[in-house]
Amino acid sequence: MDEKLLKKIVMNVPFSYPLAEGTTIQKNANDPKLQVKCCYLTVVNKSDHTGIEVFIKPDTYFLITKAAYNYDTFEMTVARQLENISVHYSELPNYIGQENMNLIDDRLTYYLFKSL
Repeated sequence: MDEKLLKKIVMNVPFSYPLAEGTTIQKNANDPKLQVKCCYLTVVNKSDHTGIEVFIKPDTYFLITKAAYNYDTFEMTVARQLENISVHYSELPNYIGQENMNLIDDRLTYYLFKSL
């Protein structure tokens, strides 16, 4: 995907400061937030309770986190650890594998069509 297309896509992406940890369903105002404005795209599961999460930032670069999910009786919580804060699209396969790039492309295509 080229830089020009990515710039068009990010114009219609809802950016926020996602939670670094806390519940994934109910967001608590006092939970720590990632210090970078970004939008969640997808997760690539590495094991039963961990995954690599991919976020896109307004500058068209990607943010990568390692996430650990804790399943409780009534809710699921997540704790994220920042892996890399500025990853170019061409470097994403190094983090999530080439076989998972379709997850990113599908989500970006969704935002592209939303902009039309």
